[in-house]
Amino acid sequence: MSAVAGGDDWTNRDFVLKKVANDGSFLFFASVELQADREVVLAAVARYGSALEWASAELRKEKEVVMAAVAKNGYALVYAPVEFREDREVVMAAVTQCHYALWMASAELRADREVATVAVAQDYRALMLVSDELQGDRELILLAVAKNDRALEYASEELQADPFFVWLKARTRKQRLWTVLSLRFYVVLFIKKMQRRVEARDNERFEAEWAEHREELTVGVPECVAKVGFQHGWAAGRKRLRVE
Repeated sequence: MSAVAGGDDWTNRDFVLKKVANDGSFLFFASVELQADREVVLAAVARYGSALEWASAELRKEKEVVMAAVAKNGYALVYAPVEFREDREVVMAAVTQCHYALWMASAELRADREVATVAVAQDYRALMLVSDELQGDRELILLAVAKNDRALEYASEELQADPFFVWLKARTRKQRLWTVLSLRFYVVLFIKKMQRRVEARDNERFEAEWAEHREELTVGVPECVAKVGFQHGWAAGRKRLRVE
């Protein structure tokens, strides 16, 4: 390819920078030297992620360059070296922009629940690309169904035979969406109810233990001060027990 095409000098750095800043695909015409220029390539992929295809081999090995490309177009992951398909941060950035980038991710990351959730949130069809195990994940399937009722087609055979999903599949699209949203609402209510029960039970235990140790702890110390100190120590102990 000629360095000068249509009267344009593709060996001129300033000229190429200006061009790729407006349209990253112009990196295709840049000289080999400028395709290896970090600033030029970053400017190009920031506008057109797939311009990564024309970056030099050395620059395609740089994580910052790859991250900039997949953030603009997740599918640009196809032009990155294979090792980036195993990089969780890169894959997360890619599937956030384009669910189909999950197709290029390693088997381990396609089985990563968080990565899969981000991809499904981007497009329900990402369910086709997740691991078999995650296709049997009820919460992930419900998230996908909330986006599009067709997601049920990609659920595992076991889930598709589940009475709830059989019932859900028989309903109209509008009815399914309402059902899923209602379920989410009741799940949140249930969690809050359980949290209140735990708090009430903890308060009862605290008062019982305070009554038991009250006399020894208030010797020479105002009761209000002693109780606050005991409460902090008791709460810290309960937190530690839950962690353990």
